[in-house]
Amino acid sequence: MRKLVAFWSLLLGSAVLSAGAPAAPSADLCVGTQPGCFATIQAAVDAAGDGDRIRIAPGTFQGGITILKDVELVGAGAGATTIEGGGPVITIGAFVGPGGPGQPTVSISRVTITGGLVDTEGVAAGGGVLIPFAGPGVPVATVAISDSVITGNRASPSGLFPPGPFCGPSPCAVAWGGGIDNGGDLTLTNTRISDNVAGSTSTDGSAATIAQGGGIRSHPDANLVLRHSLVSGNRAATSPPNGQFADGGGIADDGTLVLDTSVVTGNTSEVSAAVASTFPFDIRQSAMAGGIFSTGSATIARSIVSRNSVRSSNTAGDALALAGGIDGDDEGTLFVLSDSDVAHNEVEASVPDSSGSSAVAAVGGVSTRAVSTVRATSIRGNHVRAESASGFVLAAGGGLGNVGQTTLLGTLVIGNSATADGAFGAAQGGGINNVSVGGPDPRLTLSHSVVAANRLHGSPAIALQGGGIFTAFPVTLTRTLVAGNEPDQCFGC
Repeated sequence: MRKLVAFWSLLLGSAVLSAGAPAAPSADLCVGTQPGCFATIQAAVDAAGDGDRIRIAPGTFQGGITILKDVELVGAGAGATTIEGGGPVITIGAFVGPGGPGQPTVSISRVTITGGLVDTEGVAAGGGVLIPFAGPGVPVATVAISDSVITGNRASPSGLFPPGPFCGPSPCAVAWGGGIDNGGDLTLTNTRISDNVAGSTSTDGSAATIAQGGGIRSHPDANLVLRHSLVSGNRAATSPPNGQFADGGGIADDGTLVLDTSVVTGNTSEVSAAVASTFPFDIRQSAMAGGIFSTGSATIARSIVSRNSVRSSNTAGDALALAGGIDGDDEGTLFVLSDSDVAHNEVEASVPDSSGSSAVAAVGGVSTRAVSTVRATSIRGNHVRAESASGFVLAAGGGLGNVGQTTLLGTLVIGNSATADGAFGAAQGGGINNVSVGGPDPRLTLSHSVVAANRLHGSPAIALQGGGIFTAFPVTLTRTLVAGNEPDQCFGC
């Protein structure tokens, strides 16, 4: 549809030029208290034509805005212009179904977007900004947000959908994108996404069985680009009685992700469950990826992923926690991490002392089952901990966990650790854990890299295996130093 519009615009423009008439310039509209300005942003959007710019004065303006045309919103600065409230605060585009019209191109800059709450039943998405999936075969919305702050928004479903095509055999509810839920082409530049929540806050519960993307959730076939941006203090969490999954405290991406010269820090993915397990390591009770959860293709360069956390606890069954920093989770996709620092992320799984259930905590820094290249990157100071006083525990992969096809080039894996406290079990791979979880055999190659000063810890009944590397498959080491790890350098090499 957008191509058709462009085609007719070209024809009309040619006709106007041939007639000698000048093209009409785009208009500038304003929002504020000055004469001639609109009192609300929605009123200005409704009055605008495609291509118009809307300038927003300093002050706080009501959210709950819907944008269905090509416009530019420009505030007076993120510290001066606030758009607040609504559920979501801003919606860009709409679901139009197969064959519907193309979606808008929208630019937003120099504003703060806050106070959004989406608490619909079953699916709650995009507390701050919602870019809906338009429909099969429909051109998606193109959105650029720059020099802005998206903070203090929440997506938290108020009730469950019944069993059926969406949920399967059990009732369910999902929370997507506390700050942003993206079904289009979204670029964030010099923007902070902070302190947003998908699912439960630390003090209030939620009906959600699944929470994804405390800061940002990006859907299949969507594109997400962050440049010179900060994703911090966001939370994806579920809690009793419904809580089962939480993925991507900072970012959950199922499409294509590019993260360049940005920071993802202090985000949390947490599950607090009360669900009985049907077999050991039941992944129905799992928290994954404190920083970034990716099931699509991801390219991360010149960035910091630090001090994110994953926590899983279960009072009625097993607990699984995975990937404190980054989880490249989909088999066969491409994952590239270069010139970056993945540091001081934490993973913790725990069950009550008397439960006899299992606790599994794995991969403090980077987990991948993708086709991955990690180049000129530091994976350092990450930690995993599993606790079950009367049951099985496994703590694995303090720094890196590979179940895919991964190559490390000029990379440091240093100072990571894994701790297992339990009746029996193991701590494996203080630096690197290279195992299979039922898919193809993993492949791990290290070239011109260092695996050093990594540690394993455990209670007396715990087997400590591979202070530097634990592997169940051959590992290729080329000009790579594995040294100074405790209690040993490599188990299985």
